[in-house]
Amino acid sequence: MKKNAVAGAMLAAMTSCVLITPALAVGQTPVEVELWNKPDGSQGMTLSADHVKAGKVKFEVKNSSSNMVHEFLIVKTNMTFDQFPKDPENPAVVDEDKLKGAKELSSDLNPGNSGTLTMDLKPGRYVVFCNQPGHFDGGMHLVFTVTQ
Repeated sequence: MKKNAVAGAMLAAMTSCVLITPALAVGQTPVEVELWNKPDGSQGMTLSADHVKAGKVKFEVKNSSSNMVHEFLIVKTNMTFDQFPKDPENPAVVDEDKLKGAKELSSDLNPGNSGTLTMDLKPGRYVVFCNQPGHFDGGMHLVFTVTQ
């Protein structure tokens, strides 16, 4: 009888661990990012959330355009959009070298392609944007907030 009680207690403990472990590993919901442009020439980006809690954040980025290459960058900054430095050799793009700590997807996204970027974000104000020529000025930028 004692043997059955010990086996039952062990089974209960193992079941508890199995049920608890997935909940600890789940973390935050990924932020879905859609990069788009329309036939009228307008372009932009849509985020599934404009703020998250500090910690590991996964951005799932999709270029839903049918004919334009897009990219995804993020930088922690308090600059307004008009304060972003322009590249002196190509004023149609932001000078990424002057943005301390900017991160981006490992490659540009062709139409219909997707990519992910996972970062450990600290609380603050971030800007997400596309830096293909003319896209930042065309409206492909948003504020993204990370809270405590």
